[in-house]
Formats: sequence, structure tokens, C-alpha cells
Amino acid sequence: MNKSIRKIRGVLGPLFTFTPSQLRGVVVLMPLLAVFGVIIGFVNRPHFEKSFLELADSAADSEAGITRGGVKLKQQDSVGLPELFVFDPNTATLQDFCRLGLDTRTAAGIIKYRERGKRFEIPEDFAACYGVTLEDYSRLEPYIHIGDAFRLRPASGQKIVARADDVELCNFYPDSLDAGGFVSLGFSPKQAETIVRYRRSIGGFRSLDDFVRCYVVSGHMVERLAPYMIFVQAAETVGVGLKDMEADSVYAGTVPVLVELNGADSAELRSVSGIGEVLVVRIMEYRDRLGGFVRPEQLAEVRGMFEDNMQRICEQIRVDSCEIQKIDINFAPHKTLVERLGRHPYVTEVVLRKLLKNRQLKGGWSNIGEMVEQDILTSEDAERLSPYLLFRSE
Repeated sequence: MNKSIRKIRGVLGPLFTFTPSQLRGVVVLMPLLAVFGVIIGFVNRPHFEKSFLELADSAADSEAGITRGGVKLKQQDSVGLPELFVFDPNTATLQDFCRLGLDTRTAAGIIKYRERGKRFEIPEDFAACYGVTLEDYSRLEPYIHIGDAFRLRPASGQKIVARADDVELCNFYPDSLDAGGFVSLGFSPKQAETIVRYRRSIGGFRSLDDFVRCYVVSGHMVERLAPYMIFVQAAETVGVGLKDMEADSVYAGTVPVLVELNGADSAELRSVSGIGEVLVVRIMEYRDRLGGFVRPEQLAEVRGMFEDNMQRICEQIRVDSCEIQKIDINFAPHKTLVERLGRHPYVTEVVLRKLLKNRQLKGGWSNIGEMVEQDILTSEDAERLSPYLLFRSE
């Protein structure tokens, strides 16, 4: 027995015996392995910066009772016609949103939106939620009731307009009013700020259609205000003088004839004081790359445009955003997409590669917010590029 043990020791002993140099190597190797382990764990860590809709999916699956093993226990998606009833988006449940006709993912996204501490202070806040389409908002808006605990309250000393219908109206220019002017017409402060931002994004209200497209403007408000609204384009057509308007009108005298930036040819652009022959060519080239100007201030992006004559030029031009050539981001042929976006001043090569790859893998997007969530665009890039993209679903 002892002989066998000694024999085994003789065989195994060298395997577990280290020379001084080997021992030093082990001492050095162990910390290196630990460092590599930490690096690998960090690189492969789970990413918790989930997109809005990914979080919505997880919440939807949790509340709807959907298993991931292929067994479908219960589904909350709406079946048949939606049921319409008065609801507060701050307190409605996932089941309530589904009964109203929203799909499970959108409903769960609203719940997640609230869990982050967000609140709906006015009905229009509901329209700003990702996944809620303009059609959804238009259909549900009459049934939205914001409770007292969440309703927007004016700051101390701020003038409150109790009811829009009680406001005495007179002729006004929607293209020149500030936020306070729209509040005086019966809009809430938040609605007024939204209207001003929208007007700035499209380059101004040149027709009633432009004003109606702003989602915070209800049909009732359009009906009230339309008889009193005067648009610069209409005034140009009929030669209306403004000196007979109310004394507090922003404009006075006769409306100047403005050059429409997106439809102007080289001769019309050359007629604008401050635009020379070289600048005319550059403006037309930049307009072609953009697909059209959204607002006059974009002229500052044209090479050779100086600040000292920008204000003078902007006083002589207007922008018709209906002339913008939009890019069908979901259905445009690959070649067209590469040509149009590849030369667009707001799209870098990195963004273009991400966009093409994601479209190939996922098929498309329903709105530009999804591109932000997928880290294709930054919020700033999305705001600039949004007017040039068309999101068709079929």
C-alpha cells in the first residue's frame, strides 16, 4: 500500500510543484486574468438605455401576461371596434388605453412615460407621446379629461382666459402674434408656445391651411378665428392696405411683395436686395441639396451668407413649406435614398450608414422619434431633418 502511494506521489508530484520562476509567472498572470475578466464583463454588460418602445414592449408583455416561451396566455391588443369613454391619461390603466383602441405597445409606452414622472397637463400633451398618432389624438381628444391634480395652472399674476368663446375678437395676423397674443385669443399658454414654435419651424403662416396643420389648433378654434385672420399672401393678392387695421396690429402700411424662396428662379432671387449673382447660385444649390427651405433663417447655412445682410434679406422673402421635396424614408428605392440623403447637408456618412442598415433589418419607421431611440439621429438632428422625411406605412 505504501509503495503504491509513493508511486502515485512520484507521478503527480511534479505536476503540482512550481519552480521559483514558474511561481512568479503565476503571480503575474493571475492579476492579468482578473483585469481581462473585468474588461470582458464591462464590454458585454447589458445595456439599460432601452428605447421608449422597447420599454413599452416589456411592460406590455408583463401586464398582458404574454409568455416568451411561445405560449400566449392573454393579449391586450384591441379586438374589433374601440370603446370610447371619458378618461384621464394620467390615471387610465393599460386596459383602459387598449379599450380606447390603442395597441398594447403604445398603451404600455404611455404607462412607462408616467412612471418616469411625466404628467399630462393639457390634452395636447397626450398627442406628444410616442406611438400616439395624430389620428389617435383626433379621435380621443373629445374624451380626454385632465384631473385637477394634474391640470396646468397659470403662474402667479398671469392673466387667465376663462373661456375662449368669451374673448372679443378683431382682425389679426397669425404670422406676427407672439405667445401672449395667442393666449389673448383663447389658447392656453402651452398651446400658444406650441403654435409659435410650429410657425417658426414652417417659416410662417401664409394660409389658413398652414394654421390648421398645427395639432393644438382645434376645429372649434379654427371656426371662431378664421373670419378674423389675415394672411400676408392673401393681402398681396388683393392689394389690401393695412393702415385701416387696428392700431395694435404689428404691421402698418402696405404689405410688401415677398419673394417665395423655394419657388424663386435666379432672376427673382437676384431681385432681393443683399443677394448677388454668386449668392444666387449658392442658394439654389443649397436649396436643391436640402429639398427646399423650411424657414428663412436656413439661409444663414449658405456659404458666403453674412450676418449683416441676413436680416435685410429675410424681410424680403417668405418660405412656402408645401414646396419641400420630402424623402419617402420607408419606401424610396435604395439608390434614391443614397442619392438624396447622401448629399443632404443634415445627414452625415455615419448617419446614412446607420439608416440604411436599420431600414434593411427592420423595414422602416413610423416616426422620426424611433430613429432617435435607435441612436441613428440625435434629438437636434431629428428636429432639423424631420420636415424633409415622409413616413408612409403602406
